[in-house]
Amino acid sequence: MFNDSVIETVRRARGDRLDARSAGLDPLPIATLEERRAAIAKLPGAFKYLPVEERQARVRELEPAAVGRLPSDLMMSSAQLRAVHAQGIAIGAHTVSHPILLKLDAQRARSEVDGSRKKLEALLDAAVSLFAYPNGRPGVDYGVEHVRMVKDLGFEAAVSTAWGVCHSGSDRHQLPRFTPWDREIPRFVLRLWHRLLAGFWRGGV
Repeated sequence: MFNDSVIETVRRARGDRLDARSAGLDPLPIATLEERRAAIAKLPGAFKYLPVEERQARVRELEPAAVGRLPSDLMMSSAQLRAVHAQGIAIGAHTVSHPILLKLDAQRARSEVDGSRKKLEALLDAAVSLFAYPNGRPGVDYGVEHVRMVKDLGFEAAVSTAWGVCHSGSDRHQLPRFTPWDREIPRFVLRLWHRLLAGFWRGGV
């Protein structure tokens, strides 16, 4: 994943400043841990909406700033994915190369969506019926044509990254969701309860 490469490059970069011209940015300060965190927060967004091939090329231009070879095992292996599936965890498709679907023509978008499912089904020897839109913001990262595409390809449901909880009127192919990022257990539980109550208020979850 391009974002993992960017994060690892910043973590392993030498010096006090990072040449970020490949991302269309001025040099970024990285002398302190806080500055490196700020760079990590900023850089992926600068690459995200580029065409896939250009995105990968520009990320590779950034990589020489890092000391040593970047890790290539940050994502789950095929064996790990099969093991997770064997424990009863549902596996969904998410495209082949994580493009922004609205940036692709219809044929390429369909190939990304369907190709992802086919690769997973071959790997797991099981049907894959769920999908998650890359980046997932309705109208920004995917459009109504992609919702129709996912339905036509036979997916039972799909999730966006629009924040919310599901209720009886939710579109099964644009389900909202949210992520409680809190590290402290009380805040984590409080956020879950808040969203749960919001779901009941809107008509049930």
